[in-house]
Amino acid sequence: MASAKQLAARKKFARIMKSGGFKKKKKGTTKGQVRKTARRAFEGKRKTTTKRRITKTIKRRSAPRKTMARRRTITRRVSRKGRGIGSSLKTGVIGDVVKGIGAGSLVSLVMSRVAPNSSITPIASTGAAFLTGGIVGGAANLILSGGLSLGGIFGGSASAPVQEMSV
Repeated sequence: MASAKQLAARKKFARIMKSGGFKKKKKGTTKGQVRKTARRAFEGKRKTTTKRRITKTIKRRSAPRKTMARRRTITRRVSRKGRGIGSSLKTGVIGDVVKGIGAGSLVSLVMSRVAPNSSITPIASTGAAFLTGGIVGGAANLILSGGLSLGGIFGGSASAPVQEMSV
């Protein structure tokens, strides 16, 4: 005959088997999946007849409003005294004049070293002045050098002032 302990275990086992036994527990329905039971878990939106909307003209702002307060930016102006004379010679008409005269004198210096007493030297220096300083620089170089003498190129002689020395 079975002991009391065995009888209790049998009763417990009978209860478990009555309720479904040791079957694997079914996982619940997840979204988008078909239900294990008859009805669906999550039905999609039902199609309904849509009413026509009356279109209205909506005024749109050109730029969104900034809710934060603007901070003022401090711009410091440099005084004219602080800039000095060097920067004023580099800009504007004065700058073109300085560039023209500088380039003309540099080319004439190089030409006197390469080809001394050449008739092309004044033309080359004026051309360099025009290229670097524009019309203003070329004109300034012409005025400073005393004009352009083309006589030496075409066979004539350049007129130079004659100096007499007395003892």
